[in-house]
Amino acid sequence: MTDQRPVRVVCLGGGWTAIYLARSLKKAIERGDVQLTIVSRDNFHTFHGFIAEMLTGKVSPTNITSPARRLFPPARFHNAEIKSVDVDSRTVTTSRLLDGKEKVLEYDHLVVALGSTDDLSRYPGIAQHALQLKTFSDNFKVRNHLLAMLEMGEIETDPAERQRLLTFIVVGGGFGGVEVATELMDYFRRLARKEYPGIDPDEIRVLLVHSGQRILPELAARQPKLIGYAEKMIAKGGIEVLTGTRITAATRDEAILSDGQVIQTRSIISSSGTALSPLLDLMPYDRDERGRMITDEFLQVPGTDNVWAAGDCAAVPHPQGGTCPAVAIYGMYGGRQIGRNIERRIQGRPPKPFTFAGLGDACSLGRRKAVSHLKGMRFYGLPAWILWRLFFWWFVPTWERKADIAFDWLAGPFFGRDIVGVQVAAPYGLRREHYETGQAVVRQGEVGQQIYVITAGTADVIRETPEGEVLVTTLGPGDHFGEKSVFERTRRTATVRATSPLEVLSLGENEARALAETIQVFGAAVKELPNEPDVNPAPLDQPVTPAG
Repeated sequence: MTDQRPVRVVCLGGGWTAIYLARSLKKAIERGDVQLTIVSRDNFHTFHGFIAEMLTGKVSPTNITSPARRLFPPARFHNAEIKSVDVDSRTVTTSRLLDGKEKVLEYDHLVVALGSTDDLSRYPGIAQHALQLKTFSDNFKVRNHLLAMLEMGEIETDPAERQRLLTFIVVGGGFGGVEVATELMDYFRRLARKEYPGIDPDEIRVLLVHSGQRILPELAARQPKLIGYAEKMIAKGGIEVLTGTRITAATRDEAILSDGQVIQTRSIISSSGTALSPLLDLMPYDRDERGRMITDEFLQVPGTDNVWAAGDCAAVPHPQGGTCPAVAIYGMYGGRQIGRNIERRIQGRPPKPFTFAGLGDACSLGRRKAVSHLKGMRFYGLPAWILWRLFFWWFVPTWERKADIAFDWLAGPFFGRDIVGVQVAAPYGLRREHYETGQAVVRQGEVGQQIYVITAGTADVIRETPEGEVLVTTLGPGDHFGEKSVFERTRRTATVRATSPLEVLSLGENEARALAETIQVFGAAVKELPNEPDVNPAPLDQPVTPAG
């Protein structure tokens, strides 16, 4: 080394690439040649291989997470939000989660391992009403939501609402979507037989919606026989598979499909479509057609001598042609190779190319069945399922979590699965909601718990009378409704129905009351009740226009 101080390496992101980068550079860090700092907003790593088992109670929620400060030593861990990257000054600016206080990190080498996020722009309503599976908090929320649907479904007497509560849609027929859908169907039927006597197992519907013509596109090029077996097993399991179909909109009560079907459901689980971190836009480097940062065969960004990238956010050349898929194992081996190449650079030696071409693939199909291949050898059914479990268990990043997961598996047959549903957040608050044309936002006679402000679209206020529906007024952007029932603690006096795709902001009763009591202008405005049908703008002593 020419400098006395260690070479400063900053890694953006705390996923698989960071874990294997830290392992690769461990000896160099201990010698004092390298100072590695890993920056992440989460102080834990989530193991996505067992998400489906966590959702269905086979594995405890915390056992799919590993603490960052036990993963990265002797590297340093910097728990903060990444705010900006200045490649000219070679600095990364972070902000702490408490109050946004900023800190600047200097680097000699930058490793970009930002992973990916869920794409919330694919269809209207996905951000507001679809359940995501990307972060640990997302997955924990989904787990509790699923149990809540069973609890409510068992005591619901209205057939239409009961159907909504017990219908579950999984979007995306790749590995993740198939594993979630198959595990859910098995899980729900087991619970209905053992824990929820008020639910007939045949009432439960699980639908897998996939835009391609066949599921498991990851296997299409080299292992089509595995797809055929998986399709047969899924059909036997009772899952409804809708291929060549997309969701075009999601609302609180339904999913609208590209073939015209409208599925009544309270549960849409999104397992398809990813977006890349907006931080990539702050760096002046070439991107491929999917927005990933382009690297050369050494995992280095062309035109630089100190910027590297791997994982979902990077377009890394595959040794057999094309680019590496967004699969965790390529991020692992990519991080390891980057560490080796940085060390070679420090020692004045040329970097070596990335040569990892993959080990194989595996996908669980529920009921102790799976499909898998290892170095071209195909496995089906129970042997494939054992291989799948062992393969993923081996890659759990800490021995502590390996032991925890193994204990969960051993204890499950004796003690059953954990069915505690934790309410992690208040059910109401300020949130965005999406409704499609013809859908009711509120219904006459309901108990009012929210007020609404329209941000886009139009809706009709309709009173249901013995003579039929009567149109009271039409609302548009900026109008609000629902105040009377919330502030006077009464039932809804009218139905509000979308007449176009409708975007609203909803405010829960507690928050609305707190604002009204604290902010006088707000309280005066909402208590005027400008859009309540029995007050304004169409009092009952004036003629009204019949709906339709």
